[in-house]
Amino acid sequence: MTDTQSNNKRIAKNTLALYFRTFITLVVGLYTGRVMLQALGVEDYGIYNVVGGIVAMSSLFTSTMSASISRYITFTLGEGKQERLKMMFSTSVNAQIVMSLIAIVVLEIFGIWFLNNGANIPDGRLTAAHWVLQCSLLSLVIGLISSPYNALLIAHERMNIYAYTSILEAGLKLAICFILVAYDGDRLILYAILIVAVGLLMRLFYGWYCGRNFEEAHYSPRIFDKRLLKELTVFSGWNVLNNGAYTFATQGVNMLVNVFFGVTFNAARGIAIQINSAVQGFVNNFTVAFSPQITKSYATGDKLYSVHLANRGTRFTWMMTYIFLVPVCCEAETLLHLWLGQVPDWSVLFLRFAMFESLAVTSGQNLFRLIQADGRIKKYTIHAAITAGLIFPLTWVFYHLGFPVWTSYVVFILDFMFLNVVRFFDLKKLMPFSVRQFMREVMFPCVLVSITSFILPFAVCYYMESGLIRFFINVPLAVLWTFGCCVFLGLTNKERQFFYDKIKVTKDRILRR
Repeated sequence: MTDTQSNNKRIAKNTLALYFRTFITLVVGLYTGRVMLQALGVEDYGIYNVVGGIVAMSSLFTSTMSASISRYITFTLGEGKQERLKMMFSTSVNAQIVMSLIAIVVLEIFGIWFLNNGANIPDGRLTAAHWVLQCSLLSLVIGLISSPYNALLIAHERMNIYAYTSILEAGLKLAICFILVAYDGDRLILYAILIVAVGLLMRLFYGWYCGRNFEEAHYSPRIFDKRLLKELTVFSGWNVLNNGAYTFATQGVNMLVNVFFGVTFNAARGIAIQINSAVQGFVNNFTVAFSPQITKSYATGDKLYSVHLANRGTRFTWMMTYIFLVPVCCEAETLLHLWLGQVPDWSVLFLRFAMFESLAVTSGQNLFRLIQADGRIKKYTIHAAITAGLIFPLTWVFYHLGFPVWTSYVVFILDFMFLNVVRFFDLKKLMPFSVRQFMREVMFPCVLVSITSFILPFAVCYYMESGLIRFFINVPLAVLWTFGCCVFLGLTNKERQFFYDKIKVTKDRILRR
């Protein structure tokens, strides 16, 4: 078996493991969301989303370092430098501890000020909002310190363990929902506390598993390589602009929605985000499975293969998104009624917009991983920060002028689609990346799939009244129709033949049984 075949097999195996994880977490997550909305109510659900968004704003300072750690660990593993890997791991943990202290100081000052002065919190719920803030901050710190361990799992491509732990975490959150239903006190405060407990339990498991299976995963507080820390800091420093712009474009806009429209609209956005996150979880499995191979191939000098993987991953990501996007957009209203029973106002429209928002974000993730693999991110980061940084001020201006609440989605989608164009030209300067080839091999089939996949499901929506009968006819029909469009219009001849061969092999195995 050649290296390419071995890599493809590993990517396929890891993707299947991640899909199994995502399917379970999706089912549990959707049920959890229904129970949570019923247990907390619309107002408390909205409070949790807006206050949790304050903590998520800290990704301006923290997620950049986490992404840098993941990239450097994967790159070093590809180079095969074991001693440097040990040094990098302990230095990374120490760096995350420092970042946690910075996050605590920043969020305590800004978060408390916002809750007391800027947030639109219903009367009598400010104390609960403060509890949510403090618990969310603890969850953030636990997550930061866990990130080097998560990076090791992904770098070593132990996707099965990553999948099992995610399923366990989803199960624990489901148990929290049942506890909330039976609890007579302040459910919002209890929920925030129990989420911290789940995060701490998962952190302990990651530390135990990595310590038993990876030689480099033995943390020492004395190991703090200043030169390596400088590399991580410089790499992540440029990413601060990029991640900061994205954070303000998402969580910052969520805060604007709270200030201009109130927590009811935050609850509607929270519902849309939950389904959208579940869909992104499915789609991002391609990114997670492709990412180590992109970085490792680049580390060994095979840049053309890295570009090939990134292009291929982008095309697959787009098509996978559409398999979910079409049925969800066509049957959003019935889907939400089946899921929640009582649907918050604006949730249907927000969900449809959120699906296209997800497409705009996920379609460029493999290209972003390719830029990170190269390591020369200064110019790209400046360009990306300027582009994505327009979303927050533009949304504020539109809201101030009286535009409707859904305007933020339109601004976000158009901006991130343009950001993908920015990535094309930056990649061309860094490596042998052909924009013309990308347009021919990736964008043309993706646009073709996008146009044709809506034809039949829209026809069903036009000729049938909305309801359960149309839902149970149109959803499977939309999935099968879109999948067929992807196979016949989105795959290359070799990929299509590979798909047919796999179907034949699977069919033969079933018949032999």
